Amino acid sequence: MIRVEVHMHGNLRRFLPDGVSSVELDLPDGTRVCDVIESLRADDEIWLASIGEDVVPVSAQLSDSASLNLFPILEGG
Repeated sequence: MIRVEVHMHGNLRRFLPDGVSSVELDLPDGTRVCDVIESLRADDEIWLASIGEDVVPVSAQLSDSASLNLFPILEGG
């Protein structure tokens, strides 16, 4: 089991309880970024993921005490 802190940026907070910006999750060993995204039902909303300050693919495996940052798709006009 690993513990990961997940930070949802911008309007992605709506996927977390009470609209908080971050949450700590206990996850099975071998969990990937895409598994977290899927469990939060945010599949079509994520533009960029990083672990700490490093941008990672959604296939990246998470490790204990990781800080996962998820960023929304940006729109402009």
